[in-house]
Amino acid sequence: MMIRRVATVVALAIALAVQAARAADILQVAPDSELERVITVQLVERQPLRRAIAATAVIEPDANAVAHIATRISGRVVKVLAQLGQRVKTGEPLAILNSRQLGQAKTEYLKCRSLRDIARKHLEREELLYAKKIAPEKDVLAARAQYDTARAEYEAAWESLRLLIPPEQVAALGWKRKGPPLSEFALVSPIDGTVVKRDIAVGSMLDPNEEPITVINLDKVWVIAAVFERDLADLRPGASASIKVDALRDRSFGGKVTYISDTVDRKTRTVQARIEVANPDHLLKLGMFAHARIESAAALPDVLCVPEQAVFEVGGRKVVFVALGHGRFEPRVVQLGQAGIDVIQVEAGLKPGEQVVTRGGLVLKAMMLAHPE
Repeated sequence: MMIRRVATVVALAIALAVQAARAADILQVAPDSELERVITVQLVERQPLRRAIAATAVIEPDANAVAHIATRISGRVVKVLAQLGQRVKTGEPLAILNSRQLGQAKTEYLKCRSLRDIARKHLEREELLYAKKIAPEKDVLAARAQYDTARAEYEAAWESLRLLIPPEQVAALGWKRKGPPLSEFALVSPIDGTVVKRDIAVGSMLDPNEEPITVINLDKVWVIAAVFERDLADLRPGASASIKVDALRDRSFGGKVTYISDTVDRKTRTVQARIEVANPDHLLKLGMFAHARIESAAALPDVLCVPEQAVFEVGGRKVVFVALGHGRFEPRVVQLGQAGIDVIQVEAGLKPGEQVVTRGGLVLKAMMLAHPE
């Protein structure tokens, strides 16, 4: 009888000790505090999980949104308008150049246009006089020949000038006493974008084979991922992807696989996969190394999952913070399984219906480390 009483007391003491230890682990957040307003929780539930294909990657520009800007003719720079990092619009002038060749071509064009107009009016006058039997036919024939010659010279001048400047600029050309000289012209941006290269200075000479200015639209970038050959069976165009870079550890960028190369690198045994990623804030910089996780075609049918941002590493263990209500949070060690895109499988440590912290967890982790067991 005595032995049974002692055993009961010991068991009760152990249970109380475990409960006290559990209570000591609970993190309390003051109600209506700034931290409580920041903390966000999410329900733990079962869902299909597509395995993530991990790959290293590099940030590259969208090849369809790159403009290497060059001049069609040789010219001297008289003014530089664009600055490195400046965002420009389509048609915006980047630099002003002066070209003797262009000035001569414009002058020749305007002269030929004027002579053509004079010859046409002369022909119309002679035809009118001939119709009234005032002028002989030979005068009409001479006027027509003069007009045909003037028109041919005008067409030749127009074609020559069209090779140097856009047709709409040719159409708007005229004799002006005020304004810039006919020899001046602007280098303009053909796209919306950011000036990423500006190898140009006032007074320098530019030739057509030079590309002194580069404009790139960085609102969307390509992430070129190196996918191992063994993962090709689960890789497909259109798959969702998550991109992370070391400089922005707490941020992930979503994208889609738009192209998979048809060749395997013989040295690395990898295949290039192109992921298009929106980059409206220009946080992803060209040349950055990145970590890509691409959604696999194969899926686990029904597993317990939590968001990736809910999992923290503490002392070599994977920990989540379970919301208990009334500002109380319990650090819970979990055992993880397969990783997906922004979610991860939990094999042990959680039950469906519990809630885990997905935002504000770093502060809870700091509170936990400030009061070690």
